[in-house]
Amino acid sequence: MVTINDVANAAGVSISTVSRVINQSNTVSVSTKNKVMEVIRELGYSPGPTLKRENRKSNKLIGVLFPDISNNVFGRILQGINSVVTPLGYNTVICETNGELDKEIHFLDVLKNKQVEGIIMANVHIPQEHMMWINRNNKPVIYVCQDIPDFELKIPVSSVNMDNQQAICDMVHFLYNMGHRNIAFIGGPLHDLSAGKKRYEGYMKGIRECSLNTSQDLISLQDSFTIEDGYAGMNQIYEKASILPTAVLCACDNIAVGAIDFMYDNNIQVPGHISVTGVDDSNLATAIRPSLTTIRHATFDTGVKSAQLLLEYFSSSTFKGSAFKMPYQLLRRQSVKHL
Repeated sequence: MVTINDVANAAGVSISTVSRVINQSNTVSVSTKNKVMEVIRELGYSPGPTLKRENRKSNKLIGVLFPDISNNVFGRILQGINSVVTPLGYNTVICETNGELDKEIHFLDVLKNKQVEGIIMANVHIPQEHMMWINRNNKPVIYVCQDIPDFELKIPVSSVNMDNQQAICDMVHFLYNMGHRNIAFIGGPLHDLSAGKKRYEGYMKGIRECSLNTSQDLISLQDSFTIEDGYAGMNQIYEKASILPTAVLCACDNIAVGAIDFMYDNNIQVPGHISVTGVDDSNLATAIRPSLTTIRHATFDTGVKSAQLLLEYFSSSTFKGSAFKMPYQLLRRQSVKHL
């Protein structure tokens, strides 16, 4: 087993310097930090004691971190989690982060102090600070609705998500088959690797596969996924596009509702003049008129699967984590017109 002494000797630094690098101290120079991190990666060193899971005492607590607990998508995921863990005597400790990194790290520390067995979390993106925290604290984390980026440190992390790129690509094909050739896109931030970047890439992939043309005037990337962002995104396309699209593909239902609000305020009929689609099949999708064509992903089952993966980690000393893809379904409703 590689020890901290091995890292220190290979890097030509003291053990205390290695410790400060692992704990992200600002007292270490960038060059030294990079050198130590390179050695850690080369040797495959994992700081902290390795616990035998079968011998550890369980306190039956699981941490759950969500950016917005009022979002019914996360509510359904939580129901799925509880359906698995509650009958086994586990309790969940729920934290709301607003998608802010400082709050995420703060609540991760809070959950560690509460001695939770593991953590299930959803967030806008996965920064290296998360990976370093997990590596330091030896806590299993399951990400939901997000893909795990390629980090160079070995960590016990899993993810449960749908194939966002292919789902949006399928929606482009659906609109193409409905006669649409001028399809716009309103998305979220690209630093969100899943709902932001992958859904944008899915739009571009679908455009290419259908041999369609697009331009920056037909693409609006917003800072978030709110109704207000959808309104602003549709306004941007309306102001910049020389020819209005026949359809607008939105990265989530909230954005789609905002786009429809803008068109209502500007006497643009949906779907008479422009068709609109979303993603998530949230409660809003069937509450608004016209009802929203959208992509339903298995949110309850996502919670179930994330809880099952965490329990698998608890029971197996060899579990290394996995990326699990959930099914999705395209639902045609009133907001898309056949041309």
